[in-house]
Amino acid sequence: MKKNYISKIVGTSVPLSALTTKTEPQRPGSFSAGLTLIDWLEKTHQKAWQLLPLHETQLEPNSATQHVSSPYKSYGIGLDPRFISETLSKPNQTDLNQFYNSQQDWLNDYALFCALRDFFGADNWTEWETPLRTRDKETLIKWQKKLAHQVEKHRQEQGRLHYQYSLIRNRARQREILLVGDLAFYLPVNSPLVWVNQHLFNLTQVSGLPNGPRAHFGRQIWGHPLYLWQKTERQKQIIELFKLRLTYLAGLFDWVRLDHAKGFYFYGAMNLTDPAKDKVKIGPGSKALKPILDHCRKISLKIFAEDSGDKLKGLRKTLTEYKIPGIRIFRYSLMTIKQPGIHPRYARVAKYPKNCLATSTTHDTETLMGYLNKLTMKQCQQLALQVKTEVGPDRQVFAQRIRQAIIDSPAFISLIPVQDWLLTTGRINVPGTETESNDPNWRYQLKIPVEELPIKPILTAMT
Repeated sequence: MKKNYISKIVGTSVPLSALTTKTEPQRPGSFSAGLTLIDWLEKTHQKAWQLLPLHETQLEPNSATQHVSSPYKSYGIGLDPRFISETLSKPNQTDLNQFYNSQQDWLNDYALFCALRDFFGADNWTEWETPLRTRDKETLIKWQKKLAHQVEKHRQEQGRLHYQYSLIRNRARQREILLVGDLAFYLPVNSPLVWVNQHLFNLTQVSGLPNGPRAHFGRQIWGHPLYLWQKTERQKQIIELFKLRLTYLAGLFDWVRLDHAKGFYFYGAMNLTDPAKDKVKIGPGSKALKPILDHCRKISLKIFAEDSGDKLKGLRKTLTEYKIPGIRIFRYSLMTIKQPGIHPRYARVAKYPKNCLATSTTHDTETLMGYLNKLTMKQCQQLALQVKTEVGPDRQVFAQRIRQAIIDSPAFISLIPVQDWLLTTGRINVPGTETESNDPNWRYQLKIPVEELPIKPILTAMT
């Protein structure tokens, strides 16, 4: 008998960029592959797909064409041109005009930024000529005219991208499948949103996480400019920038994850030359987060928040007040070697709160099989107690039992990374290992086209 998942959402987490389809085998991550994945989700009775960010990323240093791999170094708005499918239809002029009219808050500045990037061979606008860097009005008008053809090309390209994405959105709605997106907390300096709103950022310090006893991945330098939260007169404008991005995402997704949500309360200010001078600073807290959550309610955008790590009391208080789901990540059930044992927040999968999103692993961790293969038998036995099962001699069978426990947990959404459905070890990202050029992270690709994804094992888990 099929389990009653009417009030339960089970889905898959996989970046669009990891997918290929038989119709376009040479174009990984095309929207055509996304449409095919929707079909697979329906066949396996799943109800959600977490895509992760879809924006174009910044250029690598000293490169005019090569973009960095991390979607968390993205422009923060718009869609990445690499997702265009040559097999899908194109928008007509009426479609384009409707798109232009609905996206006036960002599109024109975005298109001009991309045209200037192409002209100068660099998107680091801090190195452009001074009048452009400071956005002198007469200079902007001059360049708008000079690059009119290129600006229009980028406008049309975004129109085509959003039209093709709407085919995915519409098919997902028809199949009653939710699309889950991601709001990166920070923006890179090489972003049109930072260029336009540079007065809201501290361009002399960068984001990251200082090392400490609770730093699971150690010290991390992310490299984004910091928000000028300390200038109280600009806080409202920073909040409006968050609202702009969320309004845009509401046109793409049903649910959005607030990445690094504790950054509203505490955030790292990293010293590039001396780690001893890294600082943890206090953010605006609920004074900023509450109006952002109010805005999400107003535009009917569902939100859940990354609430892992330390210094979370203030964040969780606000999330509880607004009934915003947090997350439960099974990968973190075991504490570190310095803190052996089971983490109380992630213990007893059967006791997860209903108002949370549960997942086996994330894009930042090993896959479930990769993790289990690292553990001793004693550690596996500790995990087995949390899912009321036995380890057994076969780690794949153990992984299946863990996966099933997460699916059956009280959490109203369970998202399983595609690698954990397939019981493979291919990892997406290793935090703290990013390189400026040729970064090996965020290059994960499925080894089979979407059409060959298995159906029976997932159906078995859902029945």
